[in-house]
This record gives sequence, C-alpha cells and structure tokens, in this order.
Amino acid sequence: MARATLRSALRKVVHEWDLRTRAGTLSPQTAESYITTSERLLLYATALALTRLDDISDNVAQGFIDAPGHDRHGRMVPVPAESTRRVRKTGIDALFVEARRLGLTTRAPLLDLPPIPRSALRPTGILSDSDIDALRFHSERGMPQTRHAAVLGLLLSGLHTSEIGFTSTTDLDFGHTRVWALGATHVTARYCPLDDDWAREVLRLRSDFISGLAAHRGAPRSLATIADSPAYRRQASVCTAFGEIVRSSGTAPDGKSARPRDVSSWLAGKVLDATGQIADVALRFGLSSLDRAAQLADYQWRPLTTEDGIL
Repeated sequence: MARATLRSALRKVVHEWDLRTRAGTLSPQTAESYITTSERLLLYATALALTRLDDISDNVAQGFIDAPGHDRHGRMVPVPAESTRRVRKTGIDALFVEARRLGLTTRAPLLDLPPIPRSALRPTGILSDSDIDALRFHSERGMPQTRHAAVLGLLLSGLHTSEIGFTSTTDLDFGHTRVWALGATHVTARYCPLDDDWAREVLRLRSDFISGLAAHRGAPRSLATIADSPAYRRQASVCTAFGEIVRSSGTAPDGKSARPRDVSSWLAGKVLDATGQIADVALRFGLSSLDRAAQLADYQWRPLTTEDGIL
C-alpha cells in the first residue's frame, strides 16, 4: 500500500468525524477541535517539508505539541499552556486512531507519552447577591457596544456558556418575556424566562444595537460571538468575556475567581428557593438528571448512605 499523504488522510478522517457527528456519537465541539488541531499539524508538517502521514514521528508530534503559538490577540506565546498542549495531543491521538482504523497507517506517535494532566477542579464558589450586583455593574462598561452585559444577562436567564455563543437577536422573545436556548450535549433545548429585570433590559439594549448593524432589520445576529466561529471557539469566547467582567469587578468567592458556573449555581439556588422543586431547576437549565440539578443548586436532596462514603 502506498503511503498516504497527510493531506489526503486528513480529508478521509474528517469525513469519518463528520459521519460520527451526524450520528450523534461525536460532539460537534470535539470534532471541530480535532479538525482544527489536525489542520495545524498539517501546516506544521508542511513547514518541515513533511508530506506523508507516516512522516509524523514521535519527535515531530512532540515538537508540534510544544510549539509556540499565538493568543486570541495575535500575540506570540513562546511556551504553550498545559491546556493547549493537552488539546494538541488529544487531536493527534484522535487523528491517528481514525487513520489506523481506516487502514491508512500503522503508526501511533506519542503512544508511550503519559497523558498531560488536567488541573484539579476547584469547588464551585458561592456567589452572594452583592457579588452578582458587582458583576452586573462592571459588565455595563461600554454597553451596548460591548457584549459583556449580554453574556451575564444570558447566564442570569439560565443559559449555559455552550448555548450563549449561539444565541441571536431572534431568540429573544420580549413579548413573552423569554429567550430560546438551543441546548447542547446533555442539555435540552428550551425557553428560559427573562424574569431578571436587569438581564431583560441589557439584552433589549444589546439586541437593538446589534439589529441596527444588520443589513436588514430583523435578521438574526449573534448577541455575544462571531456568528461563523466554530462551537468550541464560541464557548471559549463567552468564557473569556465573563473572565473580563470578573477581573474588572474583583469577584472572588472563597478567594477564587468567579466562573460562569458560579452564576448558574446562584440562579439555581434562587429557583429552588422560589419553587422548592429540584425539577424546576432541572427544567430551567435543561438538565435531565435531578442529581445534576441538585448539585448545581448546592442542595443535598437525598439522604447520604454508606455508598456515598458516609458511615
């Protein structure tokens, strides 16, 4: 068998990933991450005058993982972050797993390299009402030209970061005081009520501003991200915007910088206090698991047993 070129192998592998995405066995975000990493590997290999899939040796793959890059502002980053290195290694592994399955190669670069460890997850911080007020205040800077208040407003309505990047002006239904959330992996599509007065007003201002930029009135326009960006990049962009709000406000529950999930947890607690029903929390956030809803609301809703490690 003639050795496959890296370019032709990538086309065949991407086709398989597309089929798996359509079948629901691979998430669009993961597929886009794999494709982006593989395309960058192709550019890296081309710069080294390497054209064949089998030219990607352990040393070449390791060099790609450790290669300098650029941040979102285009600035050079000489030493990539651990998260970037982990994404690159995962993408290479996925490319070669699929290529081997297709009979394009027998190579498995980096097979003996141990996984790049993830940072330990920190506990969710508990935001106070004063923390939320501070986030609101600092997100308003530059609005409605800036997206920060809209990002926070959608979080305060019950949307997840993976949904906010896809929310457009036409998803806002002010007549029925609600916003459409399209759902995501393990999250059900639904309407979220716009019952937070501040969120409703900043979203109205942002929508009017964005709609005024559209070529035709009423055309859907993304509220917080670039419309043609891949899903994983939209989510990262939303998290970046939230991080900028946090840095401006200095919000750090329990000494840890606030995260989007902290806002969701605060809202989940408010929903639970208002209704007394974990099911209402699950409905608000599109969760099929009551355990996940209870965890989000920081509520122990069932008795602990010895199976939970409690004697």
